[in-house]
Amino acid sequence: MPEPKRKARGKNAVGADPLAGLDSERLAGLLTDRGERPADAAPPPEGTRAMRRKRTSRRPAAARKTGGLQLELESPERPAAEPAAAPTEPKSRRTKPERLEPRLEPEVEALAPPVHDPGDPDSVVSAARALSEQGRSGQAVALLERAFEGAARSAVVAVELGRVHSRSGAFNEAEEALQQAIRLDPGSGAAHLEMGILQSKKGLYSNAVHALREGLGLECDPARGNYYLGICLNQLDRIDEAEGAFEQAVAADPSFDRAWYQLGIVWDRKGDVDRAREMYRRARQVAAKSRG
Repeated sequence: MPEPKRKARGKNAVGADPLAGLDSERLAGLLTDRGERPADAAPPPEGTRAMRRKRTSRRPAAARKTGGLQLELESPERPAAEPAAAPTEPKSRRTKPERLEPRLEPEVEALAPPVHDPGDPDSVVSAARALSEQGRSGQAVALLERAFEGAARSAVVAVELGRVHSRSGAFNEAEEALQQAIRLDPGSGAAHLEMGILQSKKGLYSNAVHALREGLGLECDPARGNYYLGICLNQLDRIDEAEGAFEQAVAADPSFDRAWYQLGIVWDRKGDVDRAREMYRRARQVAAKSRG
């Protein structure tokens, strides 16, 4: 009775190709690992060549058996002579990189307060104006307040204190200081003039006109006084009076470019475009000369 046929195992028959049944991709991978590549396999992308580690065989060229297939592998050629490695110093002799300390900028010396005589109002005002020009209005206020409470108590110091407060936007403090100046010296044209300017900044144009005219009547700073007077009159739609105020301002100071410009605005409102353009041109000329 014939023996029953046994099931074929997964082992290949003798003489069969052990690589049969592998697709070209797996075949290429297997042969690449061994240092060869089949002739019909596509070359690997150039980007991947540098990423793959080359395997070098330590043994001489020999025939390696893969099942029944013998693959002749050649060892890669070695360079004739390898460059000698540069001598390195012992770790103990290595010097650490020099640590650079951060450079510190030289400290800017604080500006010294202007020299003044605490008992002389004009000297105190001069020092306070110097501080204001340097942008140190807080120190100017402190200096004026200290002087006003001391030996230099006067309308001159109070007017300057009101002016500094007004420029910094502290209108309530400015008005209080100017009222003190007027009480100390009712005939102070500067006190009335600064009070009028302060009222114009607050939008109280009628009050400002009254104070400015009182200051101008005391012959105080006609260019600046008439300029602000013209501003207030123009806001009150009293255009002819505003024109006269601006004309007096440029007559007192021909280099007053802002007064020339406001005069152009007045002529614009009156409908005389040519005169308005002429005033604007004069304003630009005067401003260019002052800058040059």
